[in-house]
Amino acid sequence: MRYIIDKSLPLPLYYQLKQIIINSIDDNIYKEDEAIPTERELIEKYNVSRTTVRQALNELCTEGYLYRKKGVGTFVSSKEQKGNQHDIISPSVYKTDRVINRNGFVCKTKFVKCGIMEASSDVARQLKIETGDHVWYMDRIRYADKKAASFSRSYIRKDYLLDFERDAEDAAQNFYKYLDSKGLVVTTIKEKLIPGWADKEAREVLEIDKATPILIIQDTGFTEDGTVIEYSVSTLDVSFIEMIGTFKRG
Repeated sequence: MRYIIDKSLPLPLYYQLKQIIINSIDDNIYKEDEAIPTERELIEKYNVSRTTVRQALNELCTEGYLYRKKGVGTFVSSKEQKGNQHDIISPSVYKTDRVINRNGFVCKTKFVKCGIMEASSDVARQLKIETGDHVWYMDRIRYADKKAASFSRSYIRKDYLLDFERDAEDAAQNFYKYLDSKGLVVTTIKEKLIPGWADKEAREVLEIDKATPILIIQDTGFTEDGTVIEYSVSTLDVSFIEMIGTFKRG
């Protein structure tokens, strides 16, 4: 997979570079205890400043993804160096509701539907279950006042929530708080950001066309001991972010 920095996205460049490096580690492009490209190589490859590269690398070292050897380079941390945790990650910072509220709009969440489905290979891999195992799914739309800003689908193992269909509409308003009430406490969120284009369902919800760029936000929630609790995929309309402050509230 080819990862790029998109300077048209409303995301800091250092944050995009962080995500590229994290994605490359996850995809085993950068392997444990092996050196990643040098600062100069990253600057040339992604056409960014030294300040951008250093901020990204400093944060990744602080968060436990990387470590430095003085005079040698920057290396990918091993699981042992991370204390045998699944990942050491700070809480997700790119949340749609925060973006909306920070820009003077009221974020509202609309429950769409929930149900049971067989896990696809991707969902199964994220939840660490077998392909075809039954999972709950829940669809939500987040609005900035009356404009749809994002469409998201969350997945959780069926055996974790036996009566979720009964609770789903209320749970949609604050899913993590609901999980807490069920003893499924998410302490760490692993986030991946991928620029792309929306599928048909998301296009209809967000009222955008095939050419409209979107940001896919994949969140995986873990307990303190590294157990995977939930996996969510959100489609965020990038043009909406560019329009914040310009379209009339109503």
